[in-house]
Formats: sequence, C-alpha cells, structure tokens
Amino acid sequence: MFSRRSLATALLVTATAGGLCATTPAAVAQTDGLRPLADASGLNFGAAVTIGAVTTEPDYRELVVANVNMVSTVDEVDFGIVQPEPGVFDFDRGDALVEFAEQESMPVRVHGLISSDGLPDWVVNGTWTAETLSEVLRDHIATVIGHFVDANPGVVTQWDVVDDAFLPDGTPRNNIWRQVIGDDYIRIAFEAARAADPDALLFYDDFFDDFAVAQDAAASGAAIAPGATADRSSCDDIPKCVGVRGMISALLDAGVPIDGVGLQSRVASPAPVDLATFAGWVEELGLQWAVTEFDVPLPYTEIQNPESLAFQAEAYASALGACIEAASCDTFVTWGITDRLPPEPDNTGGSFGGALWFDVFDDPKPAFDAMAAVFGPLEPVTTTTVEAPTTSLTTPATTDPGGTADPDDNAPIALMVGVGALMLVGVVVLVLRRRAAGGRSAS
Repeated sequence: MFSRRSLATALLVTATAGGLCATTPAAVAQTDGLRPLADASGLNFGAAVTIGAVTTEPDYRELVVANVNMVSTVDEVDFGIVQPEPGVFDFDRGDALVEFAEQESMPVRVHGLISSDGLPDWVVNGTWTAETLSEVLRDHIATVIGHFVDANPGVVTQWDVVDDAFLPDGTPRNNIWRQVIGDDYIRIAFEAARAADPDALLFYDDFFDDFAVAQDAAASGAAIAPGATADRSSCDDIPKCVGVRGMISALLDAGVPIDGVGLQSRVASPAPVDLATFAGWVEELGLQWAVTEFDVPLPYTEIQNPESLAFQAEAYASALGACIEAASCDTFVTWGITDRLPPEPDNTGGSFGGALWFDVFDDPKPAFDAMAAVFGPLEPVTTTTVEAPTTSLTTPATTDPGGTADPDDNAPIALMVGVGALMLVGVVVLVLRRRAAGGRSAS
C-alpha cells in the first residue's frame, strides 16, 4: 500500500538514442506555508475562515491561502443567518466564502447545517406540529444545499448535517427539533441532505474532549460527566460518546446515509485525548472520521510561556499525526489560523486564549513547526539528464534476399530515425523547462 506521502513522489524516465537514462533527485525549495506539504500528503488540511477578514485584509487572505487547502465555514450557513425569516434566504456571506475557496482551488466544509444553536426566533418560538416542522427542516436543507450545488458545483465536499445533538451525560439535547419532531429529526436531516447532494460527504459532528464537555455542562446546566482524555480514550468510558455511538449505529442499521463523524477538539487538558484510539468506535461502524474545530487554548498567563507553547505544539502535532496515519481520516480542520483573528469571540470567560498556530502578529508559533515536521519534507521531484547521442543516428542497412545491401534504399529510413530522435530530445527539453518554470512560480 502506498502512503499519501509516497504517492506525491514524481518519477520521470525519458528515452535517449542509447536507451533509458537514470534519473537524479533535485532539491525542492520549501515554501513559507504548510499548504504544499498538505497537498503532497493528500490530506484535507483546513481552517475555519473569518470571511470578513478574507474580503478586507490581504495579509489574512494570503496567510490562509499559503497554509491550508480546505476552508471551513464558521456561522455563514447557520440557520438563522441563511433563513432569518420564513422562506427568506440570504446567501451573501456563504457565497463569499465559497467563492473565495473556489478562486483559490480549495474545497469547502460546511459546519452546523442543523444545530441546537443559531436558530431564528420564528423557528424556536413557532407553533408547530411534527409534520409542519419536518417540512421546514426538509425545505431548509434542500434549499441551502441545492443553492451551493447549483452555484458552485463540487466546491462544498463535506457537510456537518447535524451537530452537538447530545448532552455530556449521553442523553439527547432537547432542542426545538427534538421537542416537536422527536429523535427522528436526525434521520430526516440526513436523508434530505443526501437527496440534495448525492456526492458530498455527510457528517455528524460533536465534541467529546474533557474541556469542552465540562464547559457544556456548566453552560447548559446539564449533569457533569467525564469527557475524553489521554487516560480515558475509550468510547465506553465517556457517556456522551456512548449516546452518540448508539444513535449513529441505529441510524446506519436503518439505512440512513451517514458517511462520517466529526470530532471537534478543544484541547486544554495537560493530557489530550489519543485520537487514534478514541476514533476506533467510528472505524468499527465503517465510517470516516475527521478532526474538526481543532484548537489548543492556553491560559492567558501562559500564552508566551515556552513550556505551554511546547505543549500546544505537541497537541497539534499528535492530532494531525493520528489523522494522517489513519486510513479512515483524511480531514483535519483547525478552528481558525491566527490568534489575531479567531473565528468567534472567546467563550472561556476570558480565562484562555492564544489557541491557534499563528500569533497575534501573524507569526508562526511552535505548533506550525511541529505540524510541518509531522507532514515531513516534500518529496524531491526528480530531473532527467538527456545525453546527446554518441553514435550515428543511421540504422544498419537491410539485406536483400540475394545478400547485397543497397545504401540508397536505407537513406529515407535513416533520415526518419534521425529526425525522430531530434524531435524526442526537443520535446524532453521543453517539458523540463516548463516543469522548472512551474516549480519556480509555485515556490
């Protein structure tokens, strides 16, 4: 089996008049960003993008384009943003993000299509029956996904169809969808999504790490329950994971189209969860898993502490490495890229910050170098030395049945062979020059 990295290696073999010549490796200049490394690895390496900054700040845009090859929405496609009033759709922000990604040849991962949060008042406070709210759910999904399929075909490749549907204790979150429709709303959502886009990957997305689970319990008033840590990396030991796993297993048994599970990760524990181990339950269900919304917030008193930055770097590197090595993971998305412009306001009560891999001056932090080391150096692109023919370009004269050779009869053949060899040399030289020019423009 080829690794993602080995598949990126290019091998050129060209012919000369004397046969095949060996190839020699040439040094490849590294760029200032991680995107070429991500491309070579075959990984969807993305970041949640602040769309206002992309459209107004060239430096931020360049930082994104140089370092990731996938874009994630933040709230641009939230229900309340896209359909603030019944039947009134506003795609301005979502279109701006998707068009930016398409211009820069990056796929898009849409976060939070159906959630408990970000809902408009007309949905939350409406008078509904299961039938009427189910119709709203189906129509919203069909319209939103259909819009991007028609406007930018093939750019949105992944949808978080439903996210954050469970509480820390493993019971379903009692949002308006569940209150009126029941647990069946998740099935309805995935089936509507598949009908709207047969090709995109459909994910259920949630958080399981101890820090985020504890935050959720405090904010929602739910029962406190353990989340995932390095020492608690089995789904069986995490009530929320048990609940999610049971729900997804039942949906799969019923034929509901789910392709994967997104593992949101807010790492603040000194012992981050071992994602390679934790994701085992997803693989056992035959699904893909993706690392989503990854960041490592540090206490504000520690954001310049070398030891804390080293911990942050190791957490980024460990999670990235787990995804790269797993056959069932091909997507790693960080929740932003620079501490200067995080995707959303601080939600830690002012206690934590500095969660991303560029600092407030847009300079790379140790996490940048740690992830670069995980990707490894770009494989060298080989070049070919074309040797000039050292022998005559004529061919031996043919012999007639009588055993006599006529040089004049073979002259056209010799001429054709000579011209063909010269054309071959010219083509090879032209190809090499274009490859060299392409390498310079990309570096």
